[in-house]
Amino acid sequence: MHEYSVASAIVDQVKAIIEEHKATQVKKIIVSASPYDVIIPELLIEAYGIITAELDKFKNSTLEMQISKAEISCLECDYKGEPAEEGDPEFAYNFICPKCESRDTHINMKNLTIETVDLVIPDN
Repeated sequence: MHEYSVASAIVDQVKAIIEEHKATQVKKIIVSASPYDVIIPELLIEAYGIITAELDKFKNSTLEMQISKAEISCLECDYKGEPAEEGDPEFAYNFICPKCESRDTHINMKNLTIETVDLVIPDN
């Protein structure tokens, strides 16, 4: 399960953030991804729960995943923004430009990113 290794990487990165801020508890983590990433949100959240079940600083924490909107760059007219319609999987998801209707477009993929980590930090 690919999502398990992704969840493990998220936990490892958050462990470093915990140490850096001397936090005692993680409350919530929000990650974002492109709509065309090969991550299944439900499986990622389930894997996160399995990994963190026995980690004291992660107990009762939640992982939320936000999917960003698709964004394209048109190689014909330099348009950047949302496509006119969903891409055609037969043509490698090349999307139609809403400005010039060209299919000579490039999908702008965003890597999975940790957007926020809500921590409990002592007042010391």
